[in-house]
Amino acid sequence: MDDELLRRLRTEQARALLYDADPHHAVMLGCDLLVAGVDGDAVVALAAESARTLPAHDANRRLGAVTAELGLPEPELPTAVALIAADTCERILDHSIPAEVGTHCLYVVGHEGSPLDDLLPTVAALAAHLEDDLGGRADDDLQTRLAALARTILNRLTAGNSA
Repeated sequence: MDDELLRRLRTEQARALLYDADPHHAVMLGCDLLVAGVDGDAVVALAAESARTLPAHDANRRLGAVTAELGLPEPELPTAVALIAADTCERILDHSIPAEVGTHCLYVVGHEGSPLDDLLPTVAALAAHLEDDLGGRADDDLQTRLAALARTILNRLTAGNSA
């Protein structure tokens, strides 16, 4: 399994640990694992699910079976937070999630054990501005500020990995 596929698997595993795995991403991950030649029973079962109708709790269960089958331990909390934060930031920057969603997803920085907990006030201020001042619809300024925060988070995570 290549590094990118492992990163995706670990990120969904982290989401399942802290919140819920994204059912669509989990099923697509199962399919990509099969294509990469990882074809255990749990991987096949996950890939066979419907990306549109799989409930989150079933995605968590199926994903847990895949990681157990592959012998991947649960990530520690700081690692789980870092994986989710990095993935969210990448999605914010490539516009694969709306700014409104990304803003709220970044609350993960305040999770227990987070190496980024000092950024929680910045996330909370952006979310408050989004909801209170903008009525839940991001404007260009908020998108610019959110992108800057996403780059800051990615830079900090990258610097932390190279230390």
